[in-house]
Amino acid sequence: MTLVRMERSIAFCVEVQDDDGSHVVPLACGRVEVGSAGKCAIRVADKAVSSHHVTFDVDTDRVIVRDAGSKNGTYVGALRVREASADAGTVVTIGRSTITLRASAAEVLPKVEALPGLLGSSMAMRRVAAEVRRLAPWKQPVLVCGESGCGKELVAHALHSLSSRRTKPFVAINVTSVPRELVESEFFGHEKGSFTGAHARRRGAFEEAEGGTLFLDEIGDLPIEAQPKLLRALDGYAIRSVGATSDATRDVRLVAATHAPLRKRVDEGTFRRDLFHRLEVFTINVPPLRERRGDVGPIARAVLRSIEHDVGPKSLSSAAIARLASEPWPGNVRELRNAVLRAASIAPREAIDAIDIERALAPEDRVFEAPSRRLNPQVAKTMVKTHHGNVSAAARAAGMHRSTFRKLLGRCSKSRA
Repeated sequence: MTLVRMERSIAFCVEVQDDDGSHVVPLACGRVEVGSAGKCAIRVADKAVSSHHVTFDVDTDRVIVRDAGSKNGTYVGALRVREASADAGTVVTIGRSTITLRASAAEVLPKVEALPGLLGSSMAMRRVAAEVRRLAPWKQPVLVCGESGCGKELVAHALHSLSSRRTKPFVAINVTSVPRELVESEFFGHEKGSFTGAHARRRGAFEEAEGGTLFLDEIGDLPIEAQPKLLRALDGYAIRSVGATSDATRDVRLVAATHAPLRKRVDEGTFRRDLFHRLEVFTINVPPLRERRGDVGPIARAVLRSIEHDVGPKSLSSAAIARLASEPWPGNVRELRNAVLRAASIAPREAIDAIDIERALAPEDRVFEAPSRRLNPQVAKTMVKTHHGNVSAAARAAGMHRSTFRKLLGRCSKSRA
């Protein structure tokens, strides 16, 4: 990456994610050249990026993105453009790389080695990696917060694998999968004959995790009547199995995870305040995928590598990466992985294109109709002009069948009539 000294005031910054990882570049007002050439103000390490790929004309409140005659095109959101206006939060895709526009100057973190099992080199994930590496040596509990599918269990695994406990057990329990009446037995074990059906002694999760890490997923759903027992275990790590007459001390590091707002549940009276404060000694927030869209491409490519033995070598076109990065992904990495798997299975060629992504995202209970729900006739007409009258090229950029795209254009003609 090569940076040009800029004396003017900083209006924006961009987070560039390319083959070298992630880096942040400040943008001052004026024209900024972007490409793979060393003399570009923003150099992108990507063989699919032209030497002078795109220019950014930066003003105080917006950026005008102009394709510079690139070979593979420039995408703003999911659409290929020659020129477009962008503001903070916009994702520009060139080649295999993404450039995310941020408001003003962002925090620049030093390079942090990626966490084992967790993909993504965005600034957001570098913050997570730095926190995990800082907290891994501690014994105190860690509360991992984040939406479903964003990788909370992988964070817990990383805390364990980077700690001195790595050679000891990692025991994971999803609290929602344990019947309410068996929570105490699941956590602490039970003695033979302690209740109906207890035909033999059973070790609990705390005993199984001796010397290692116990991961309790969805801790916010722990029944209120079981919470005092967990609190007692955390206060002194003194465990009494069901039916036992004495306590046993366990050497366990607890990592809990939740997608639920625990503070709100405390206020509602469904989660004990004292247990909440015992768990939140350290907190790690895992950002949702929509807040780190630059990670979408690397994660999708990793998914394709993992299934290469099933579907053969597959790659993602710039249009496909742009389309994936434009999705909100409420199911986060889990949902993205499923979409990539479906796209790989239906793509007729080695290169997965935007049309394959659209098919993979279409609900199974309806006939596929590419993104006509996202494009109106006037936008379709503008796209044709952008592509110099080439309807096929405009349809490909939109991720639509040519015939469907032509129908949109036809509706534009009818509306004028």
